[in-house]
Parts: sequence; structure tokens; C-alpha cells
Amino acid sequence: MFALVGPQEFPAYHTRHNRGLLFVIVPSILAFVSAVALIIVRPSPVPLWSSITVAVLDLVIIAYTVAREAPLHARLDRGGYSSAVINDLVHGNWVRTLLWTANALILLGVTAHIFFATF
Repeated sequence: MFALVGPQEFPAYHTRHNRGLLFVIVPSILAFVSAVALIIVRPSPVPLWSSITVAVLDLVIIAYTVAREAPLHARLDRGGYSSAVINDLVHGNWVRTLLWTANALILLGVTAHIFFATF
């Protein structure tokens, strides 16, 4: 969406965007905490490798966000509209999207395995 906002409107748009980040950050942290809890209290049908992989992927997503994406947002806060920074954010978001997708596929596969094993 950043690419669709003009340079004049961008500071206000980015400020509003930043206010909504809590609704993205909190679920990511809760997903990681849940994944760690799953390792600890893992039901026997859930393979240990899947629980660990999901936790690691969640941790990588959080670390990637903090180390790469947050500084880019800070650059936009300081400097305003920058098509180069916006392009970097978009490309970085694809990395996180792939990690989230891998995570979802693992969880879906484990869920299907458990579900179909009980019938």
C-alpha cells in the first residue's frame, strides 16, 4: 500500500500505519510463545521436529522484523517518502510471507496428520 501513497500524503499515512503495528506484533509474539509452549507440553501425536521448526520459524520472523524491517520503518519516519526504502520493505515482507506460509503448512500438515490418524 505504501507505493500507492504519494510523497505529500505519506507522513500522515505512515503515522497511521505505525499505530496499527501493535496488531501485527502482538500476534507474532503470541505465536512464538505458543510454539514454545507446544514444545514443552507437546501431545504425543505431534512430532517434536514440527514443534521445534515452528518455534524457530516464528523466532526468525520476529528477529528479521526487528533487525531489518523496523529500521526501514524508522528511516521512513525520519526521512519521509522514499521509493527505495519502500521497495526494500516490500521485498523484506515477501521473506516474512514465505516464512509464515511455511509455518502454516507445517501446522496444517501436523493437524491433518493428527485428525486423520484418529479416524
